[in-house]
Amino acid sequence: MIKMMRVVMLALGLLTMTAAFARSDVRDGKAFVKPEKGGRYSINGYTMGKVELYGYLGQLRDDEHITGVVLKRGGDDDQRKVITSSCKTLQIEAFEEDGGDLKALPLDG
Repeated sequence: MIKMMRVVMLALGLLTMTAAFARSDVRDGKAFVKPEKGGRYSINGYTMGKVELYGYLGQLRDDEHITGVVLKRGGDDDQRKVITSSCKTLQIEAFEEDGGDLKALPLDG
């Protein structure tokens, strides 16, 4: 009975890890951030403000070794500024989706 419980727990753990990995917004070393209304941002199932986003991106840089952030379609000028400012401070690249391509956002402006 205990052996069966261990197998079930292991299977549930693996299933949970697989589901979390499958929905990850980190691909090819880049974090993909979706702009939301009201100056909010969504990534990996979380919605947050700019301060929380900065902390989360810093954690991703340290833990998952991201080298850039991609602002998905629909971001406004203020959201672009938040992304570029965060990236500049974190010393990683900033991009924006442009059709099917990525357009680099300048970090000096």
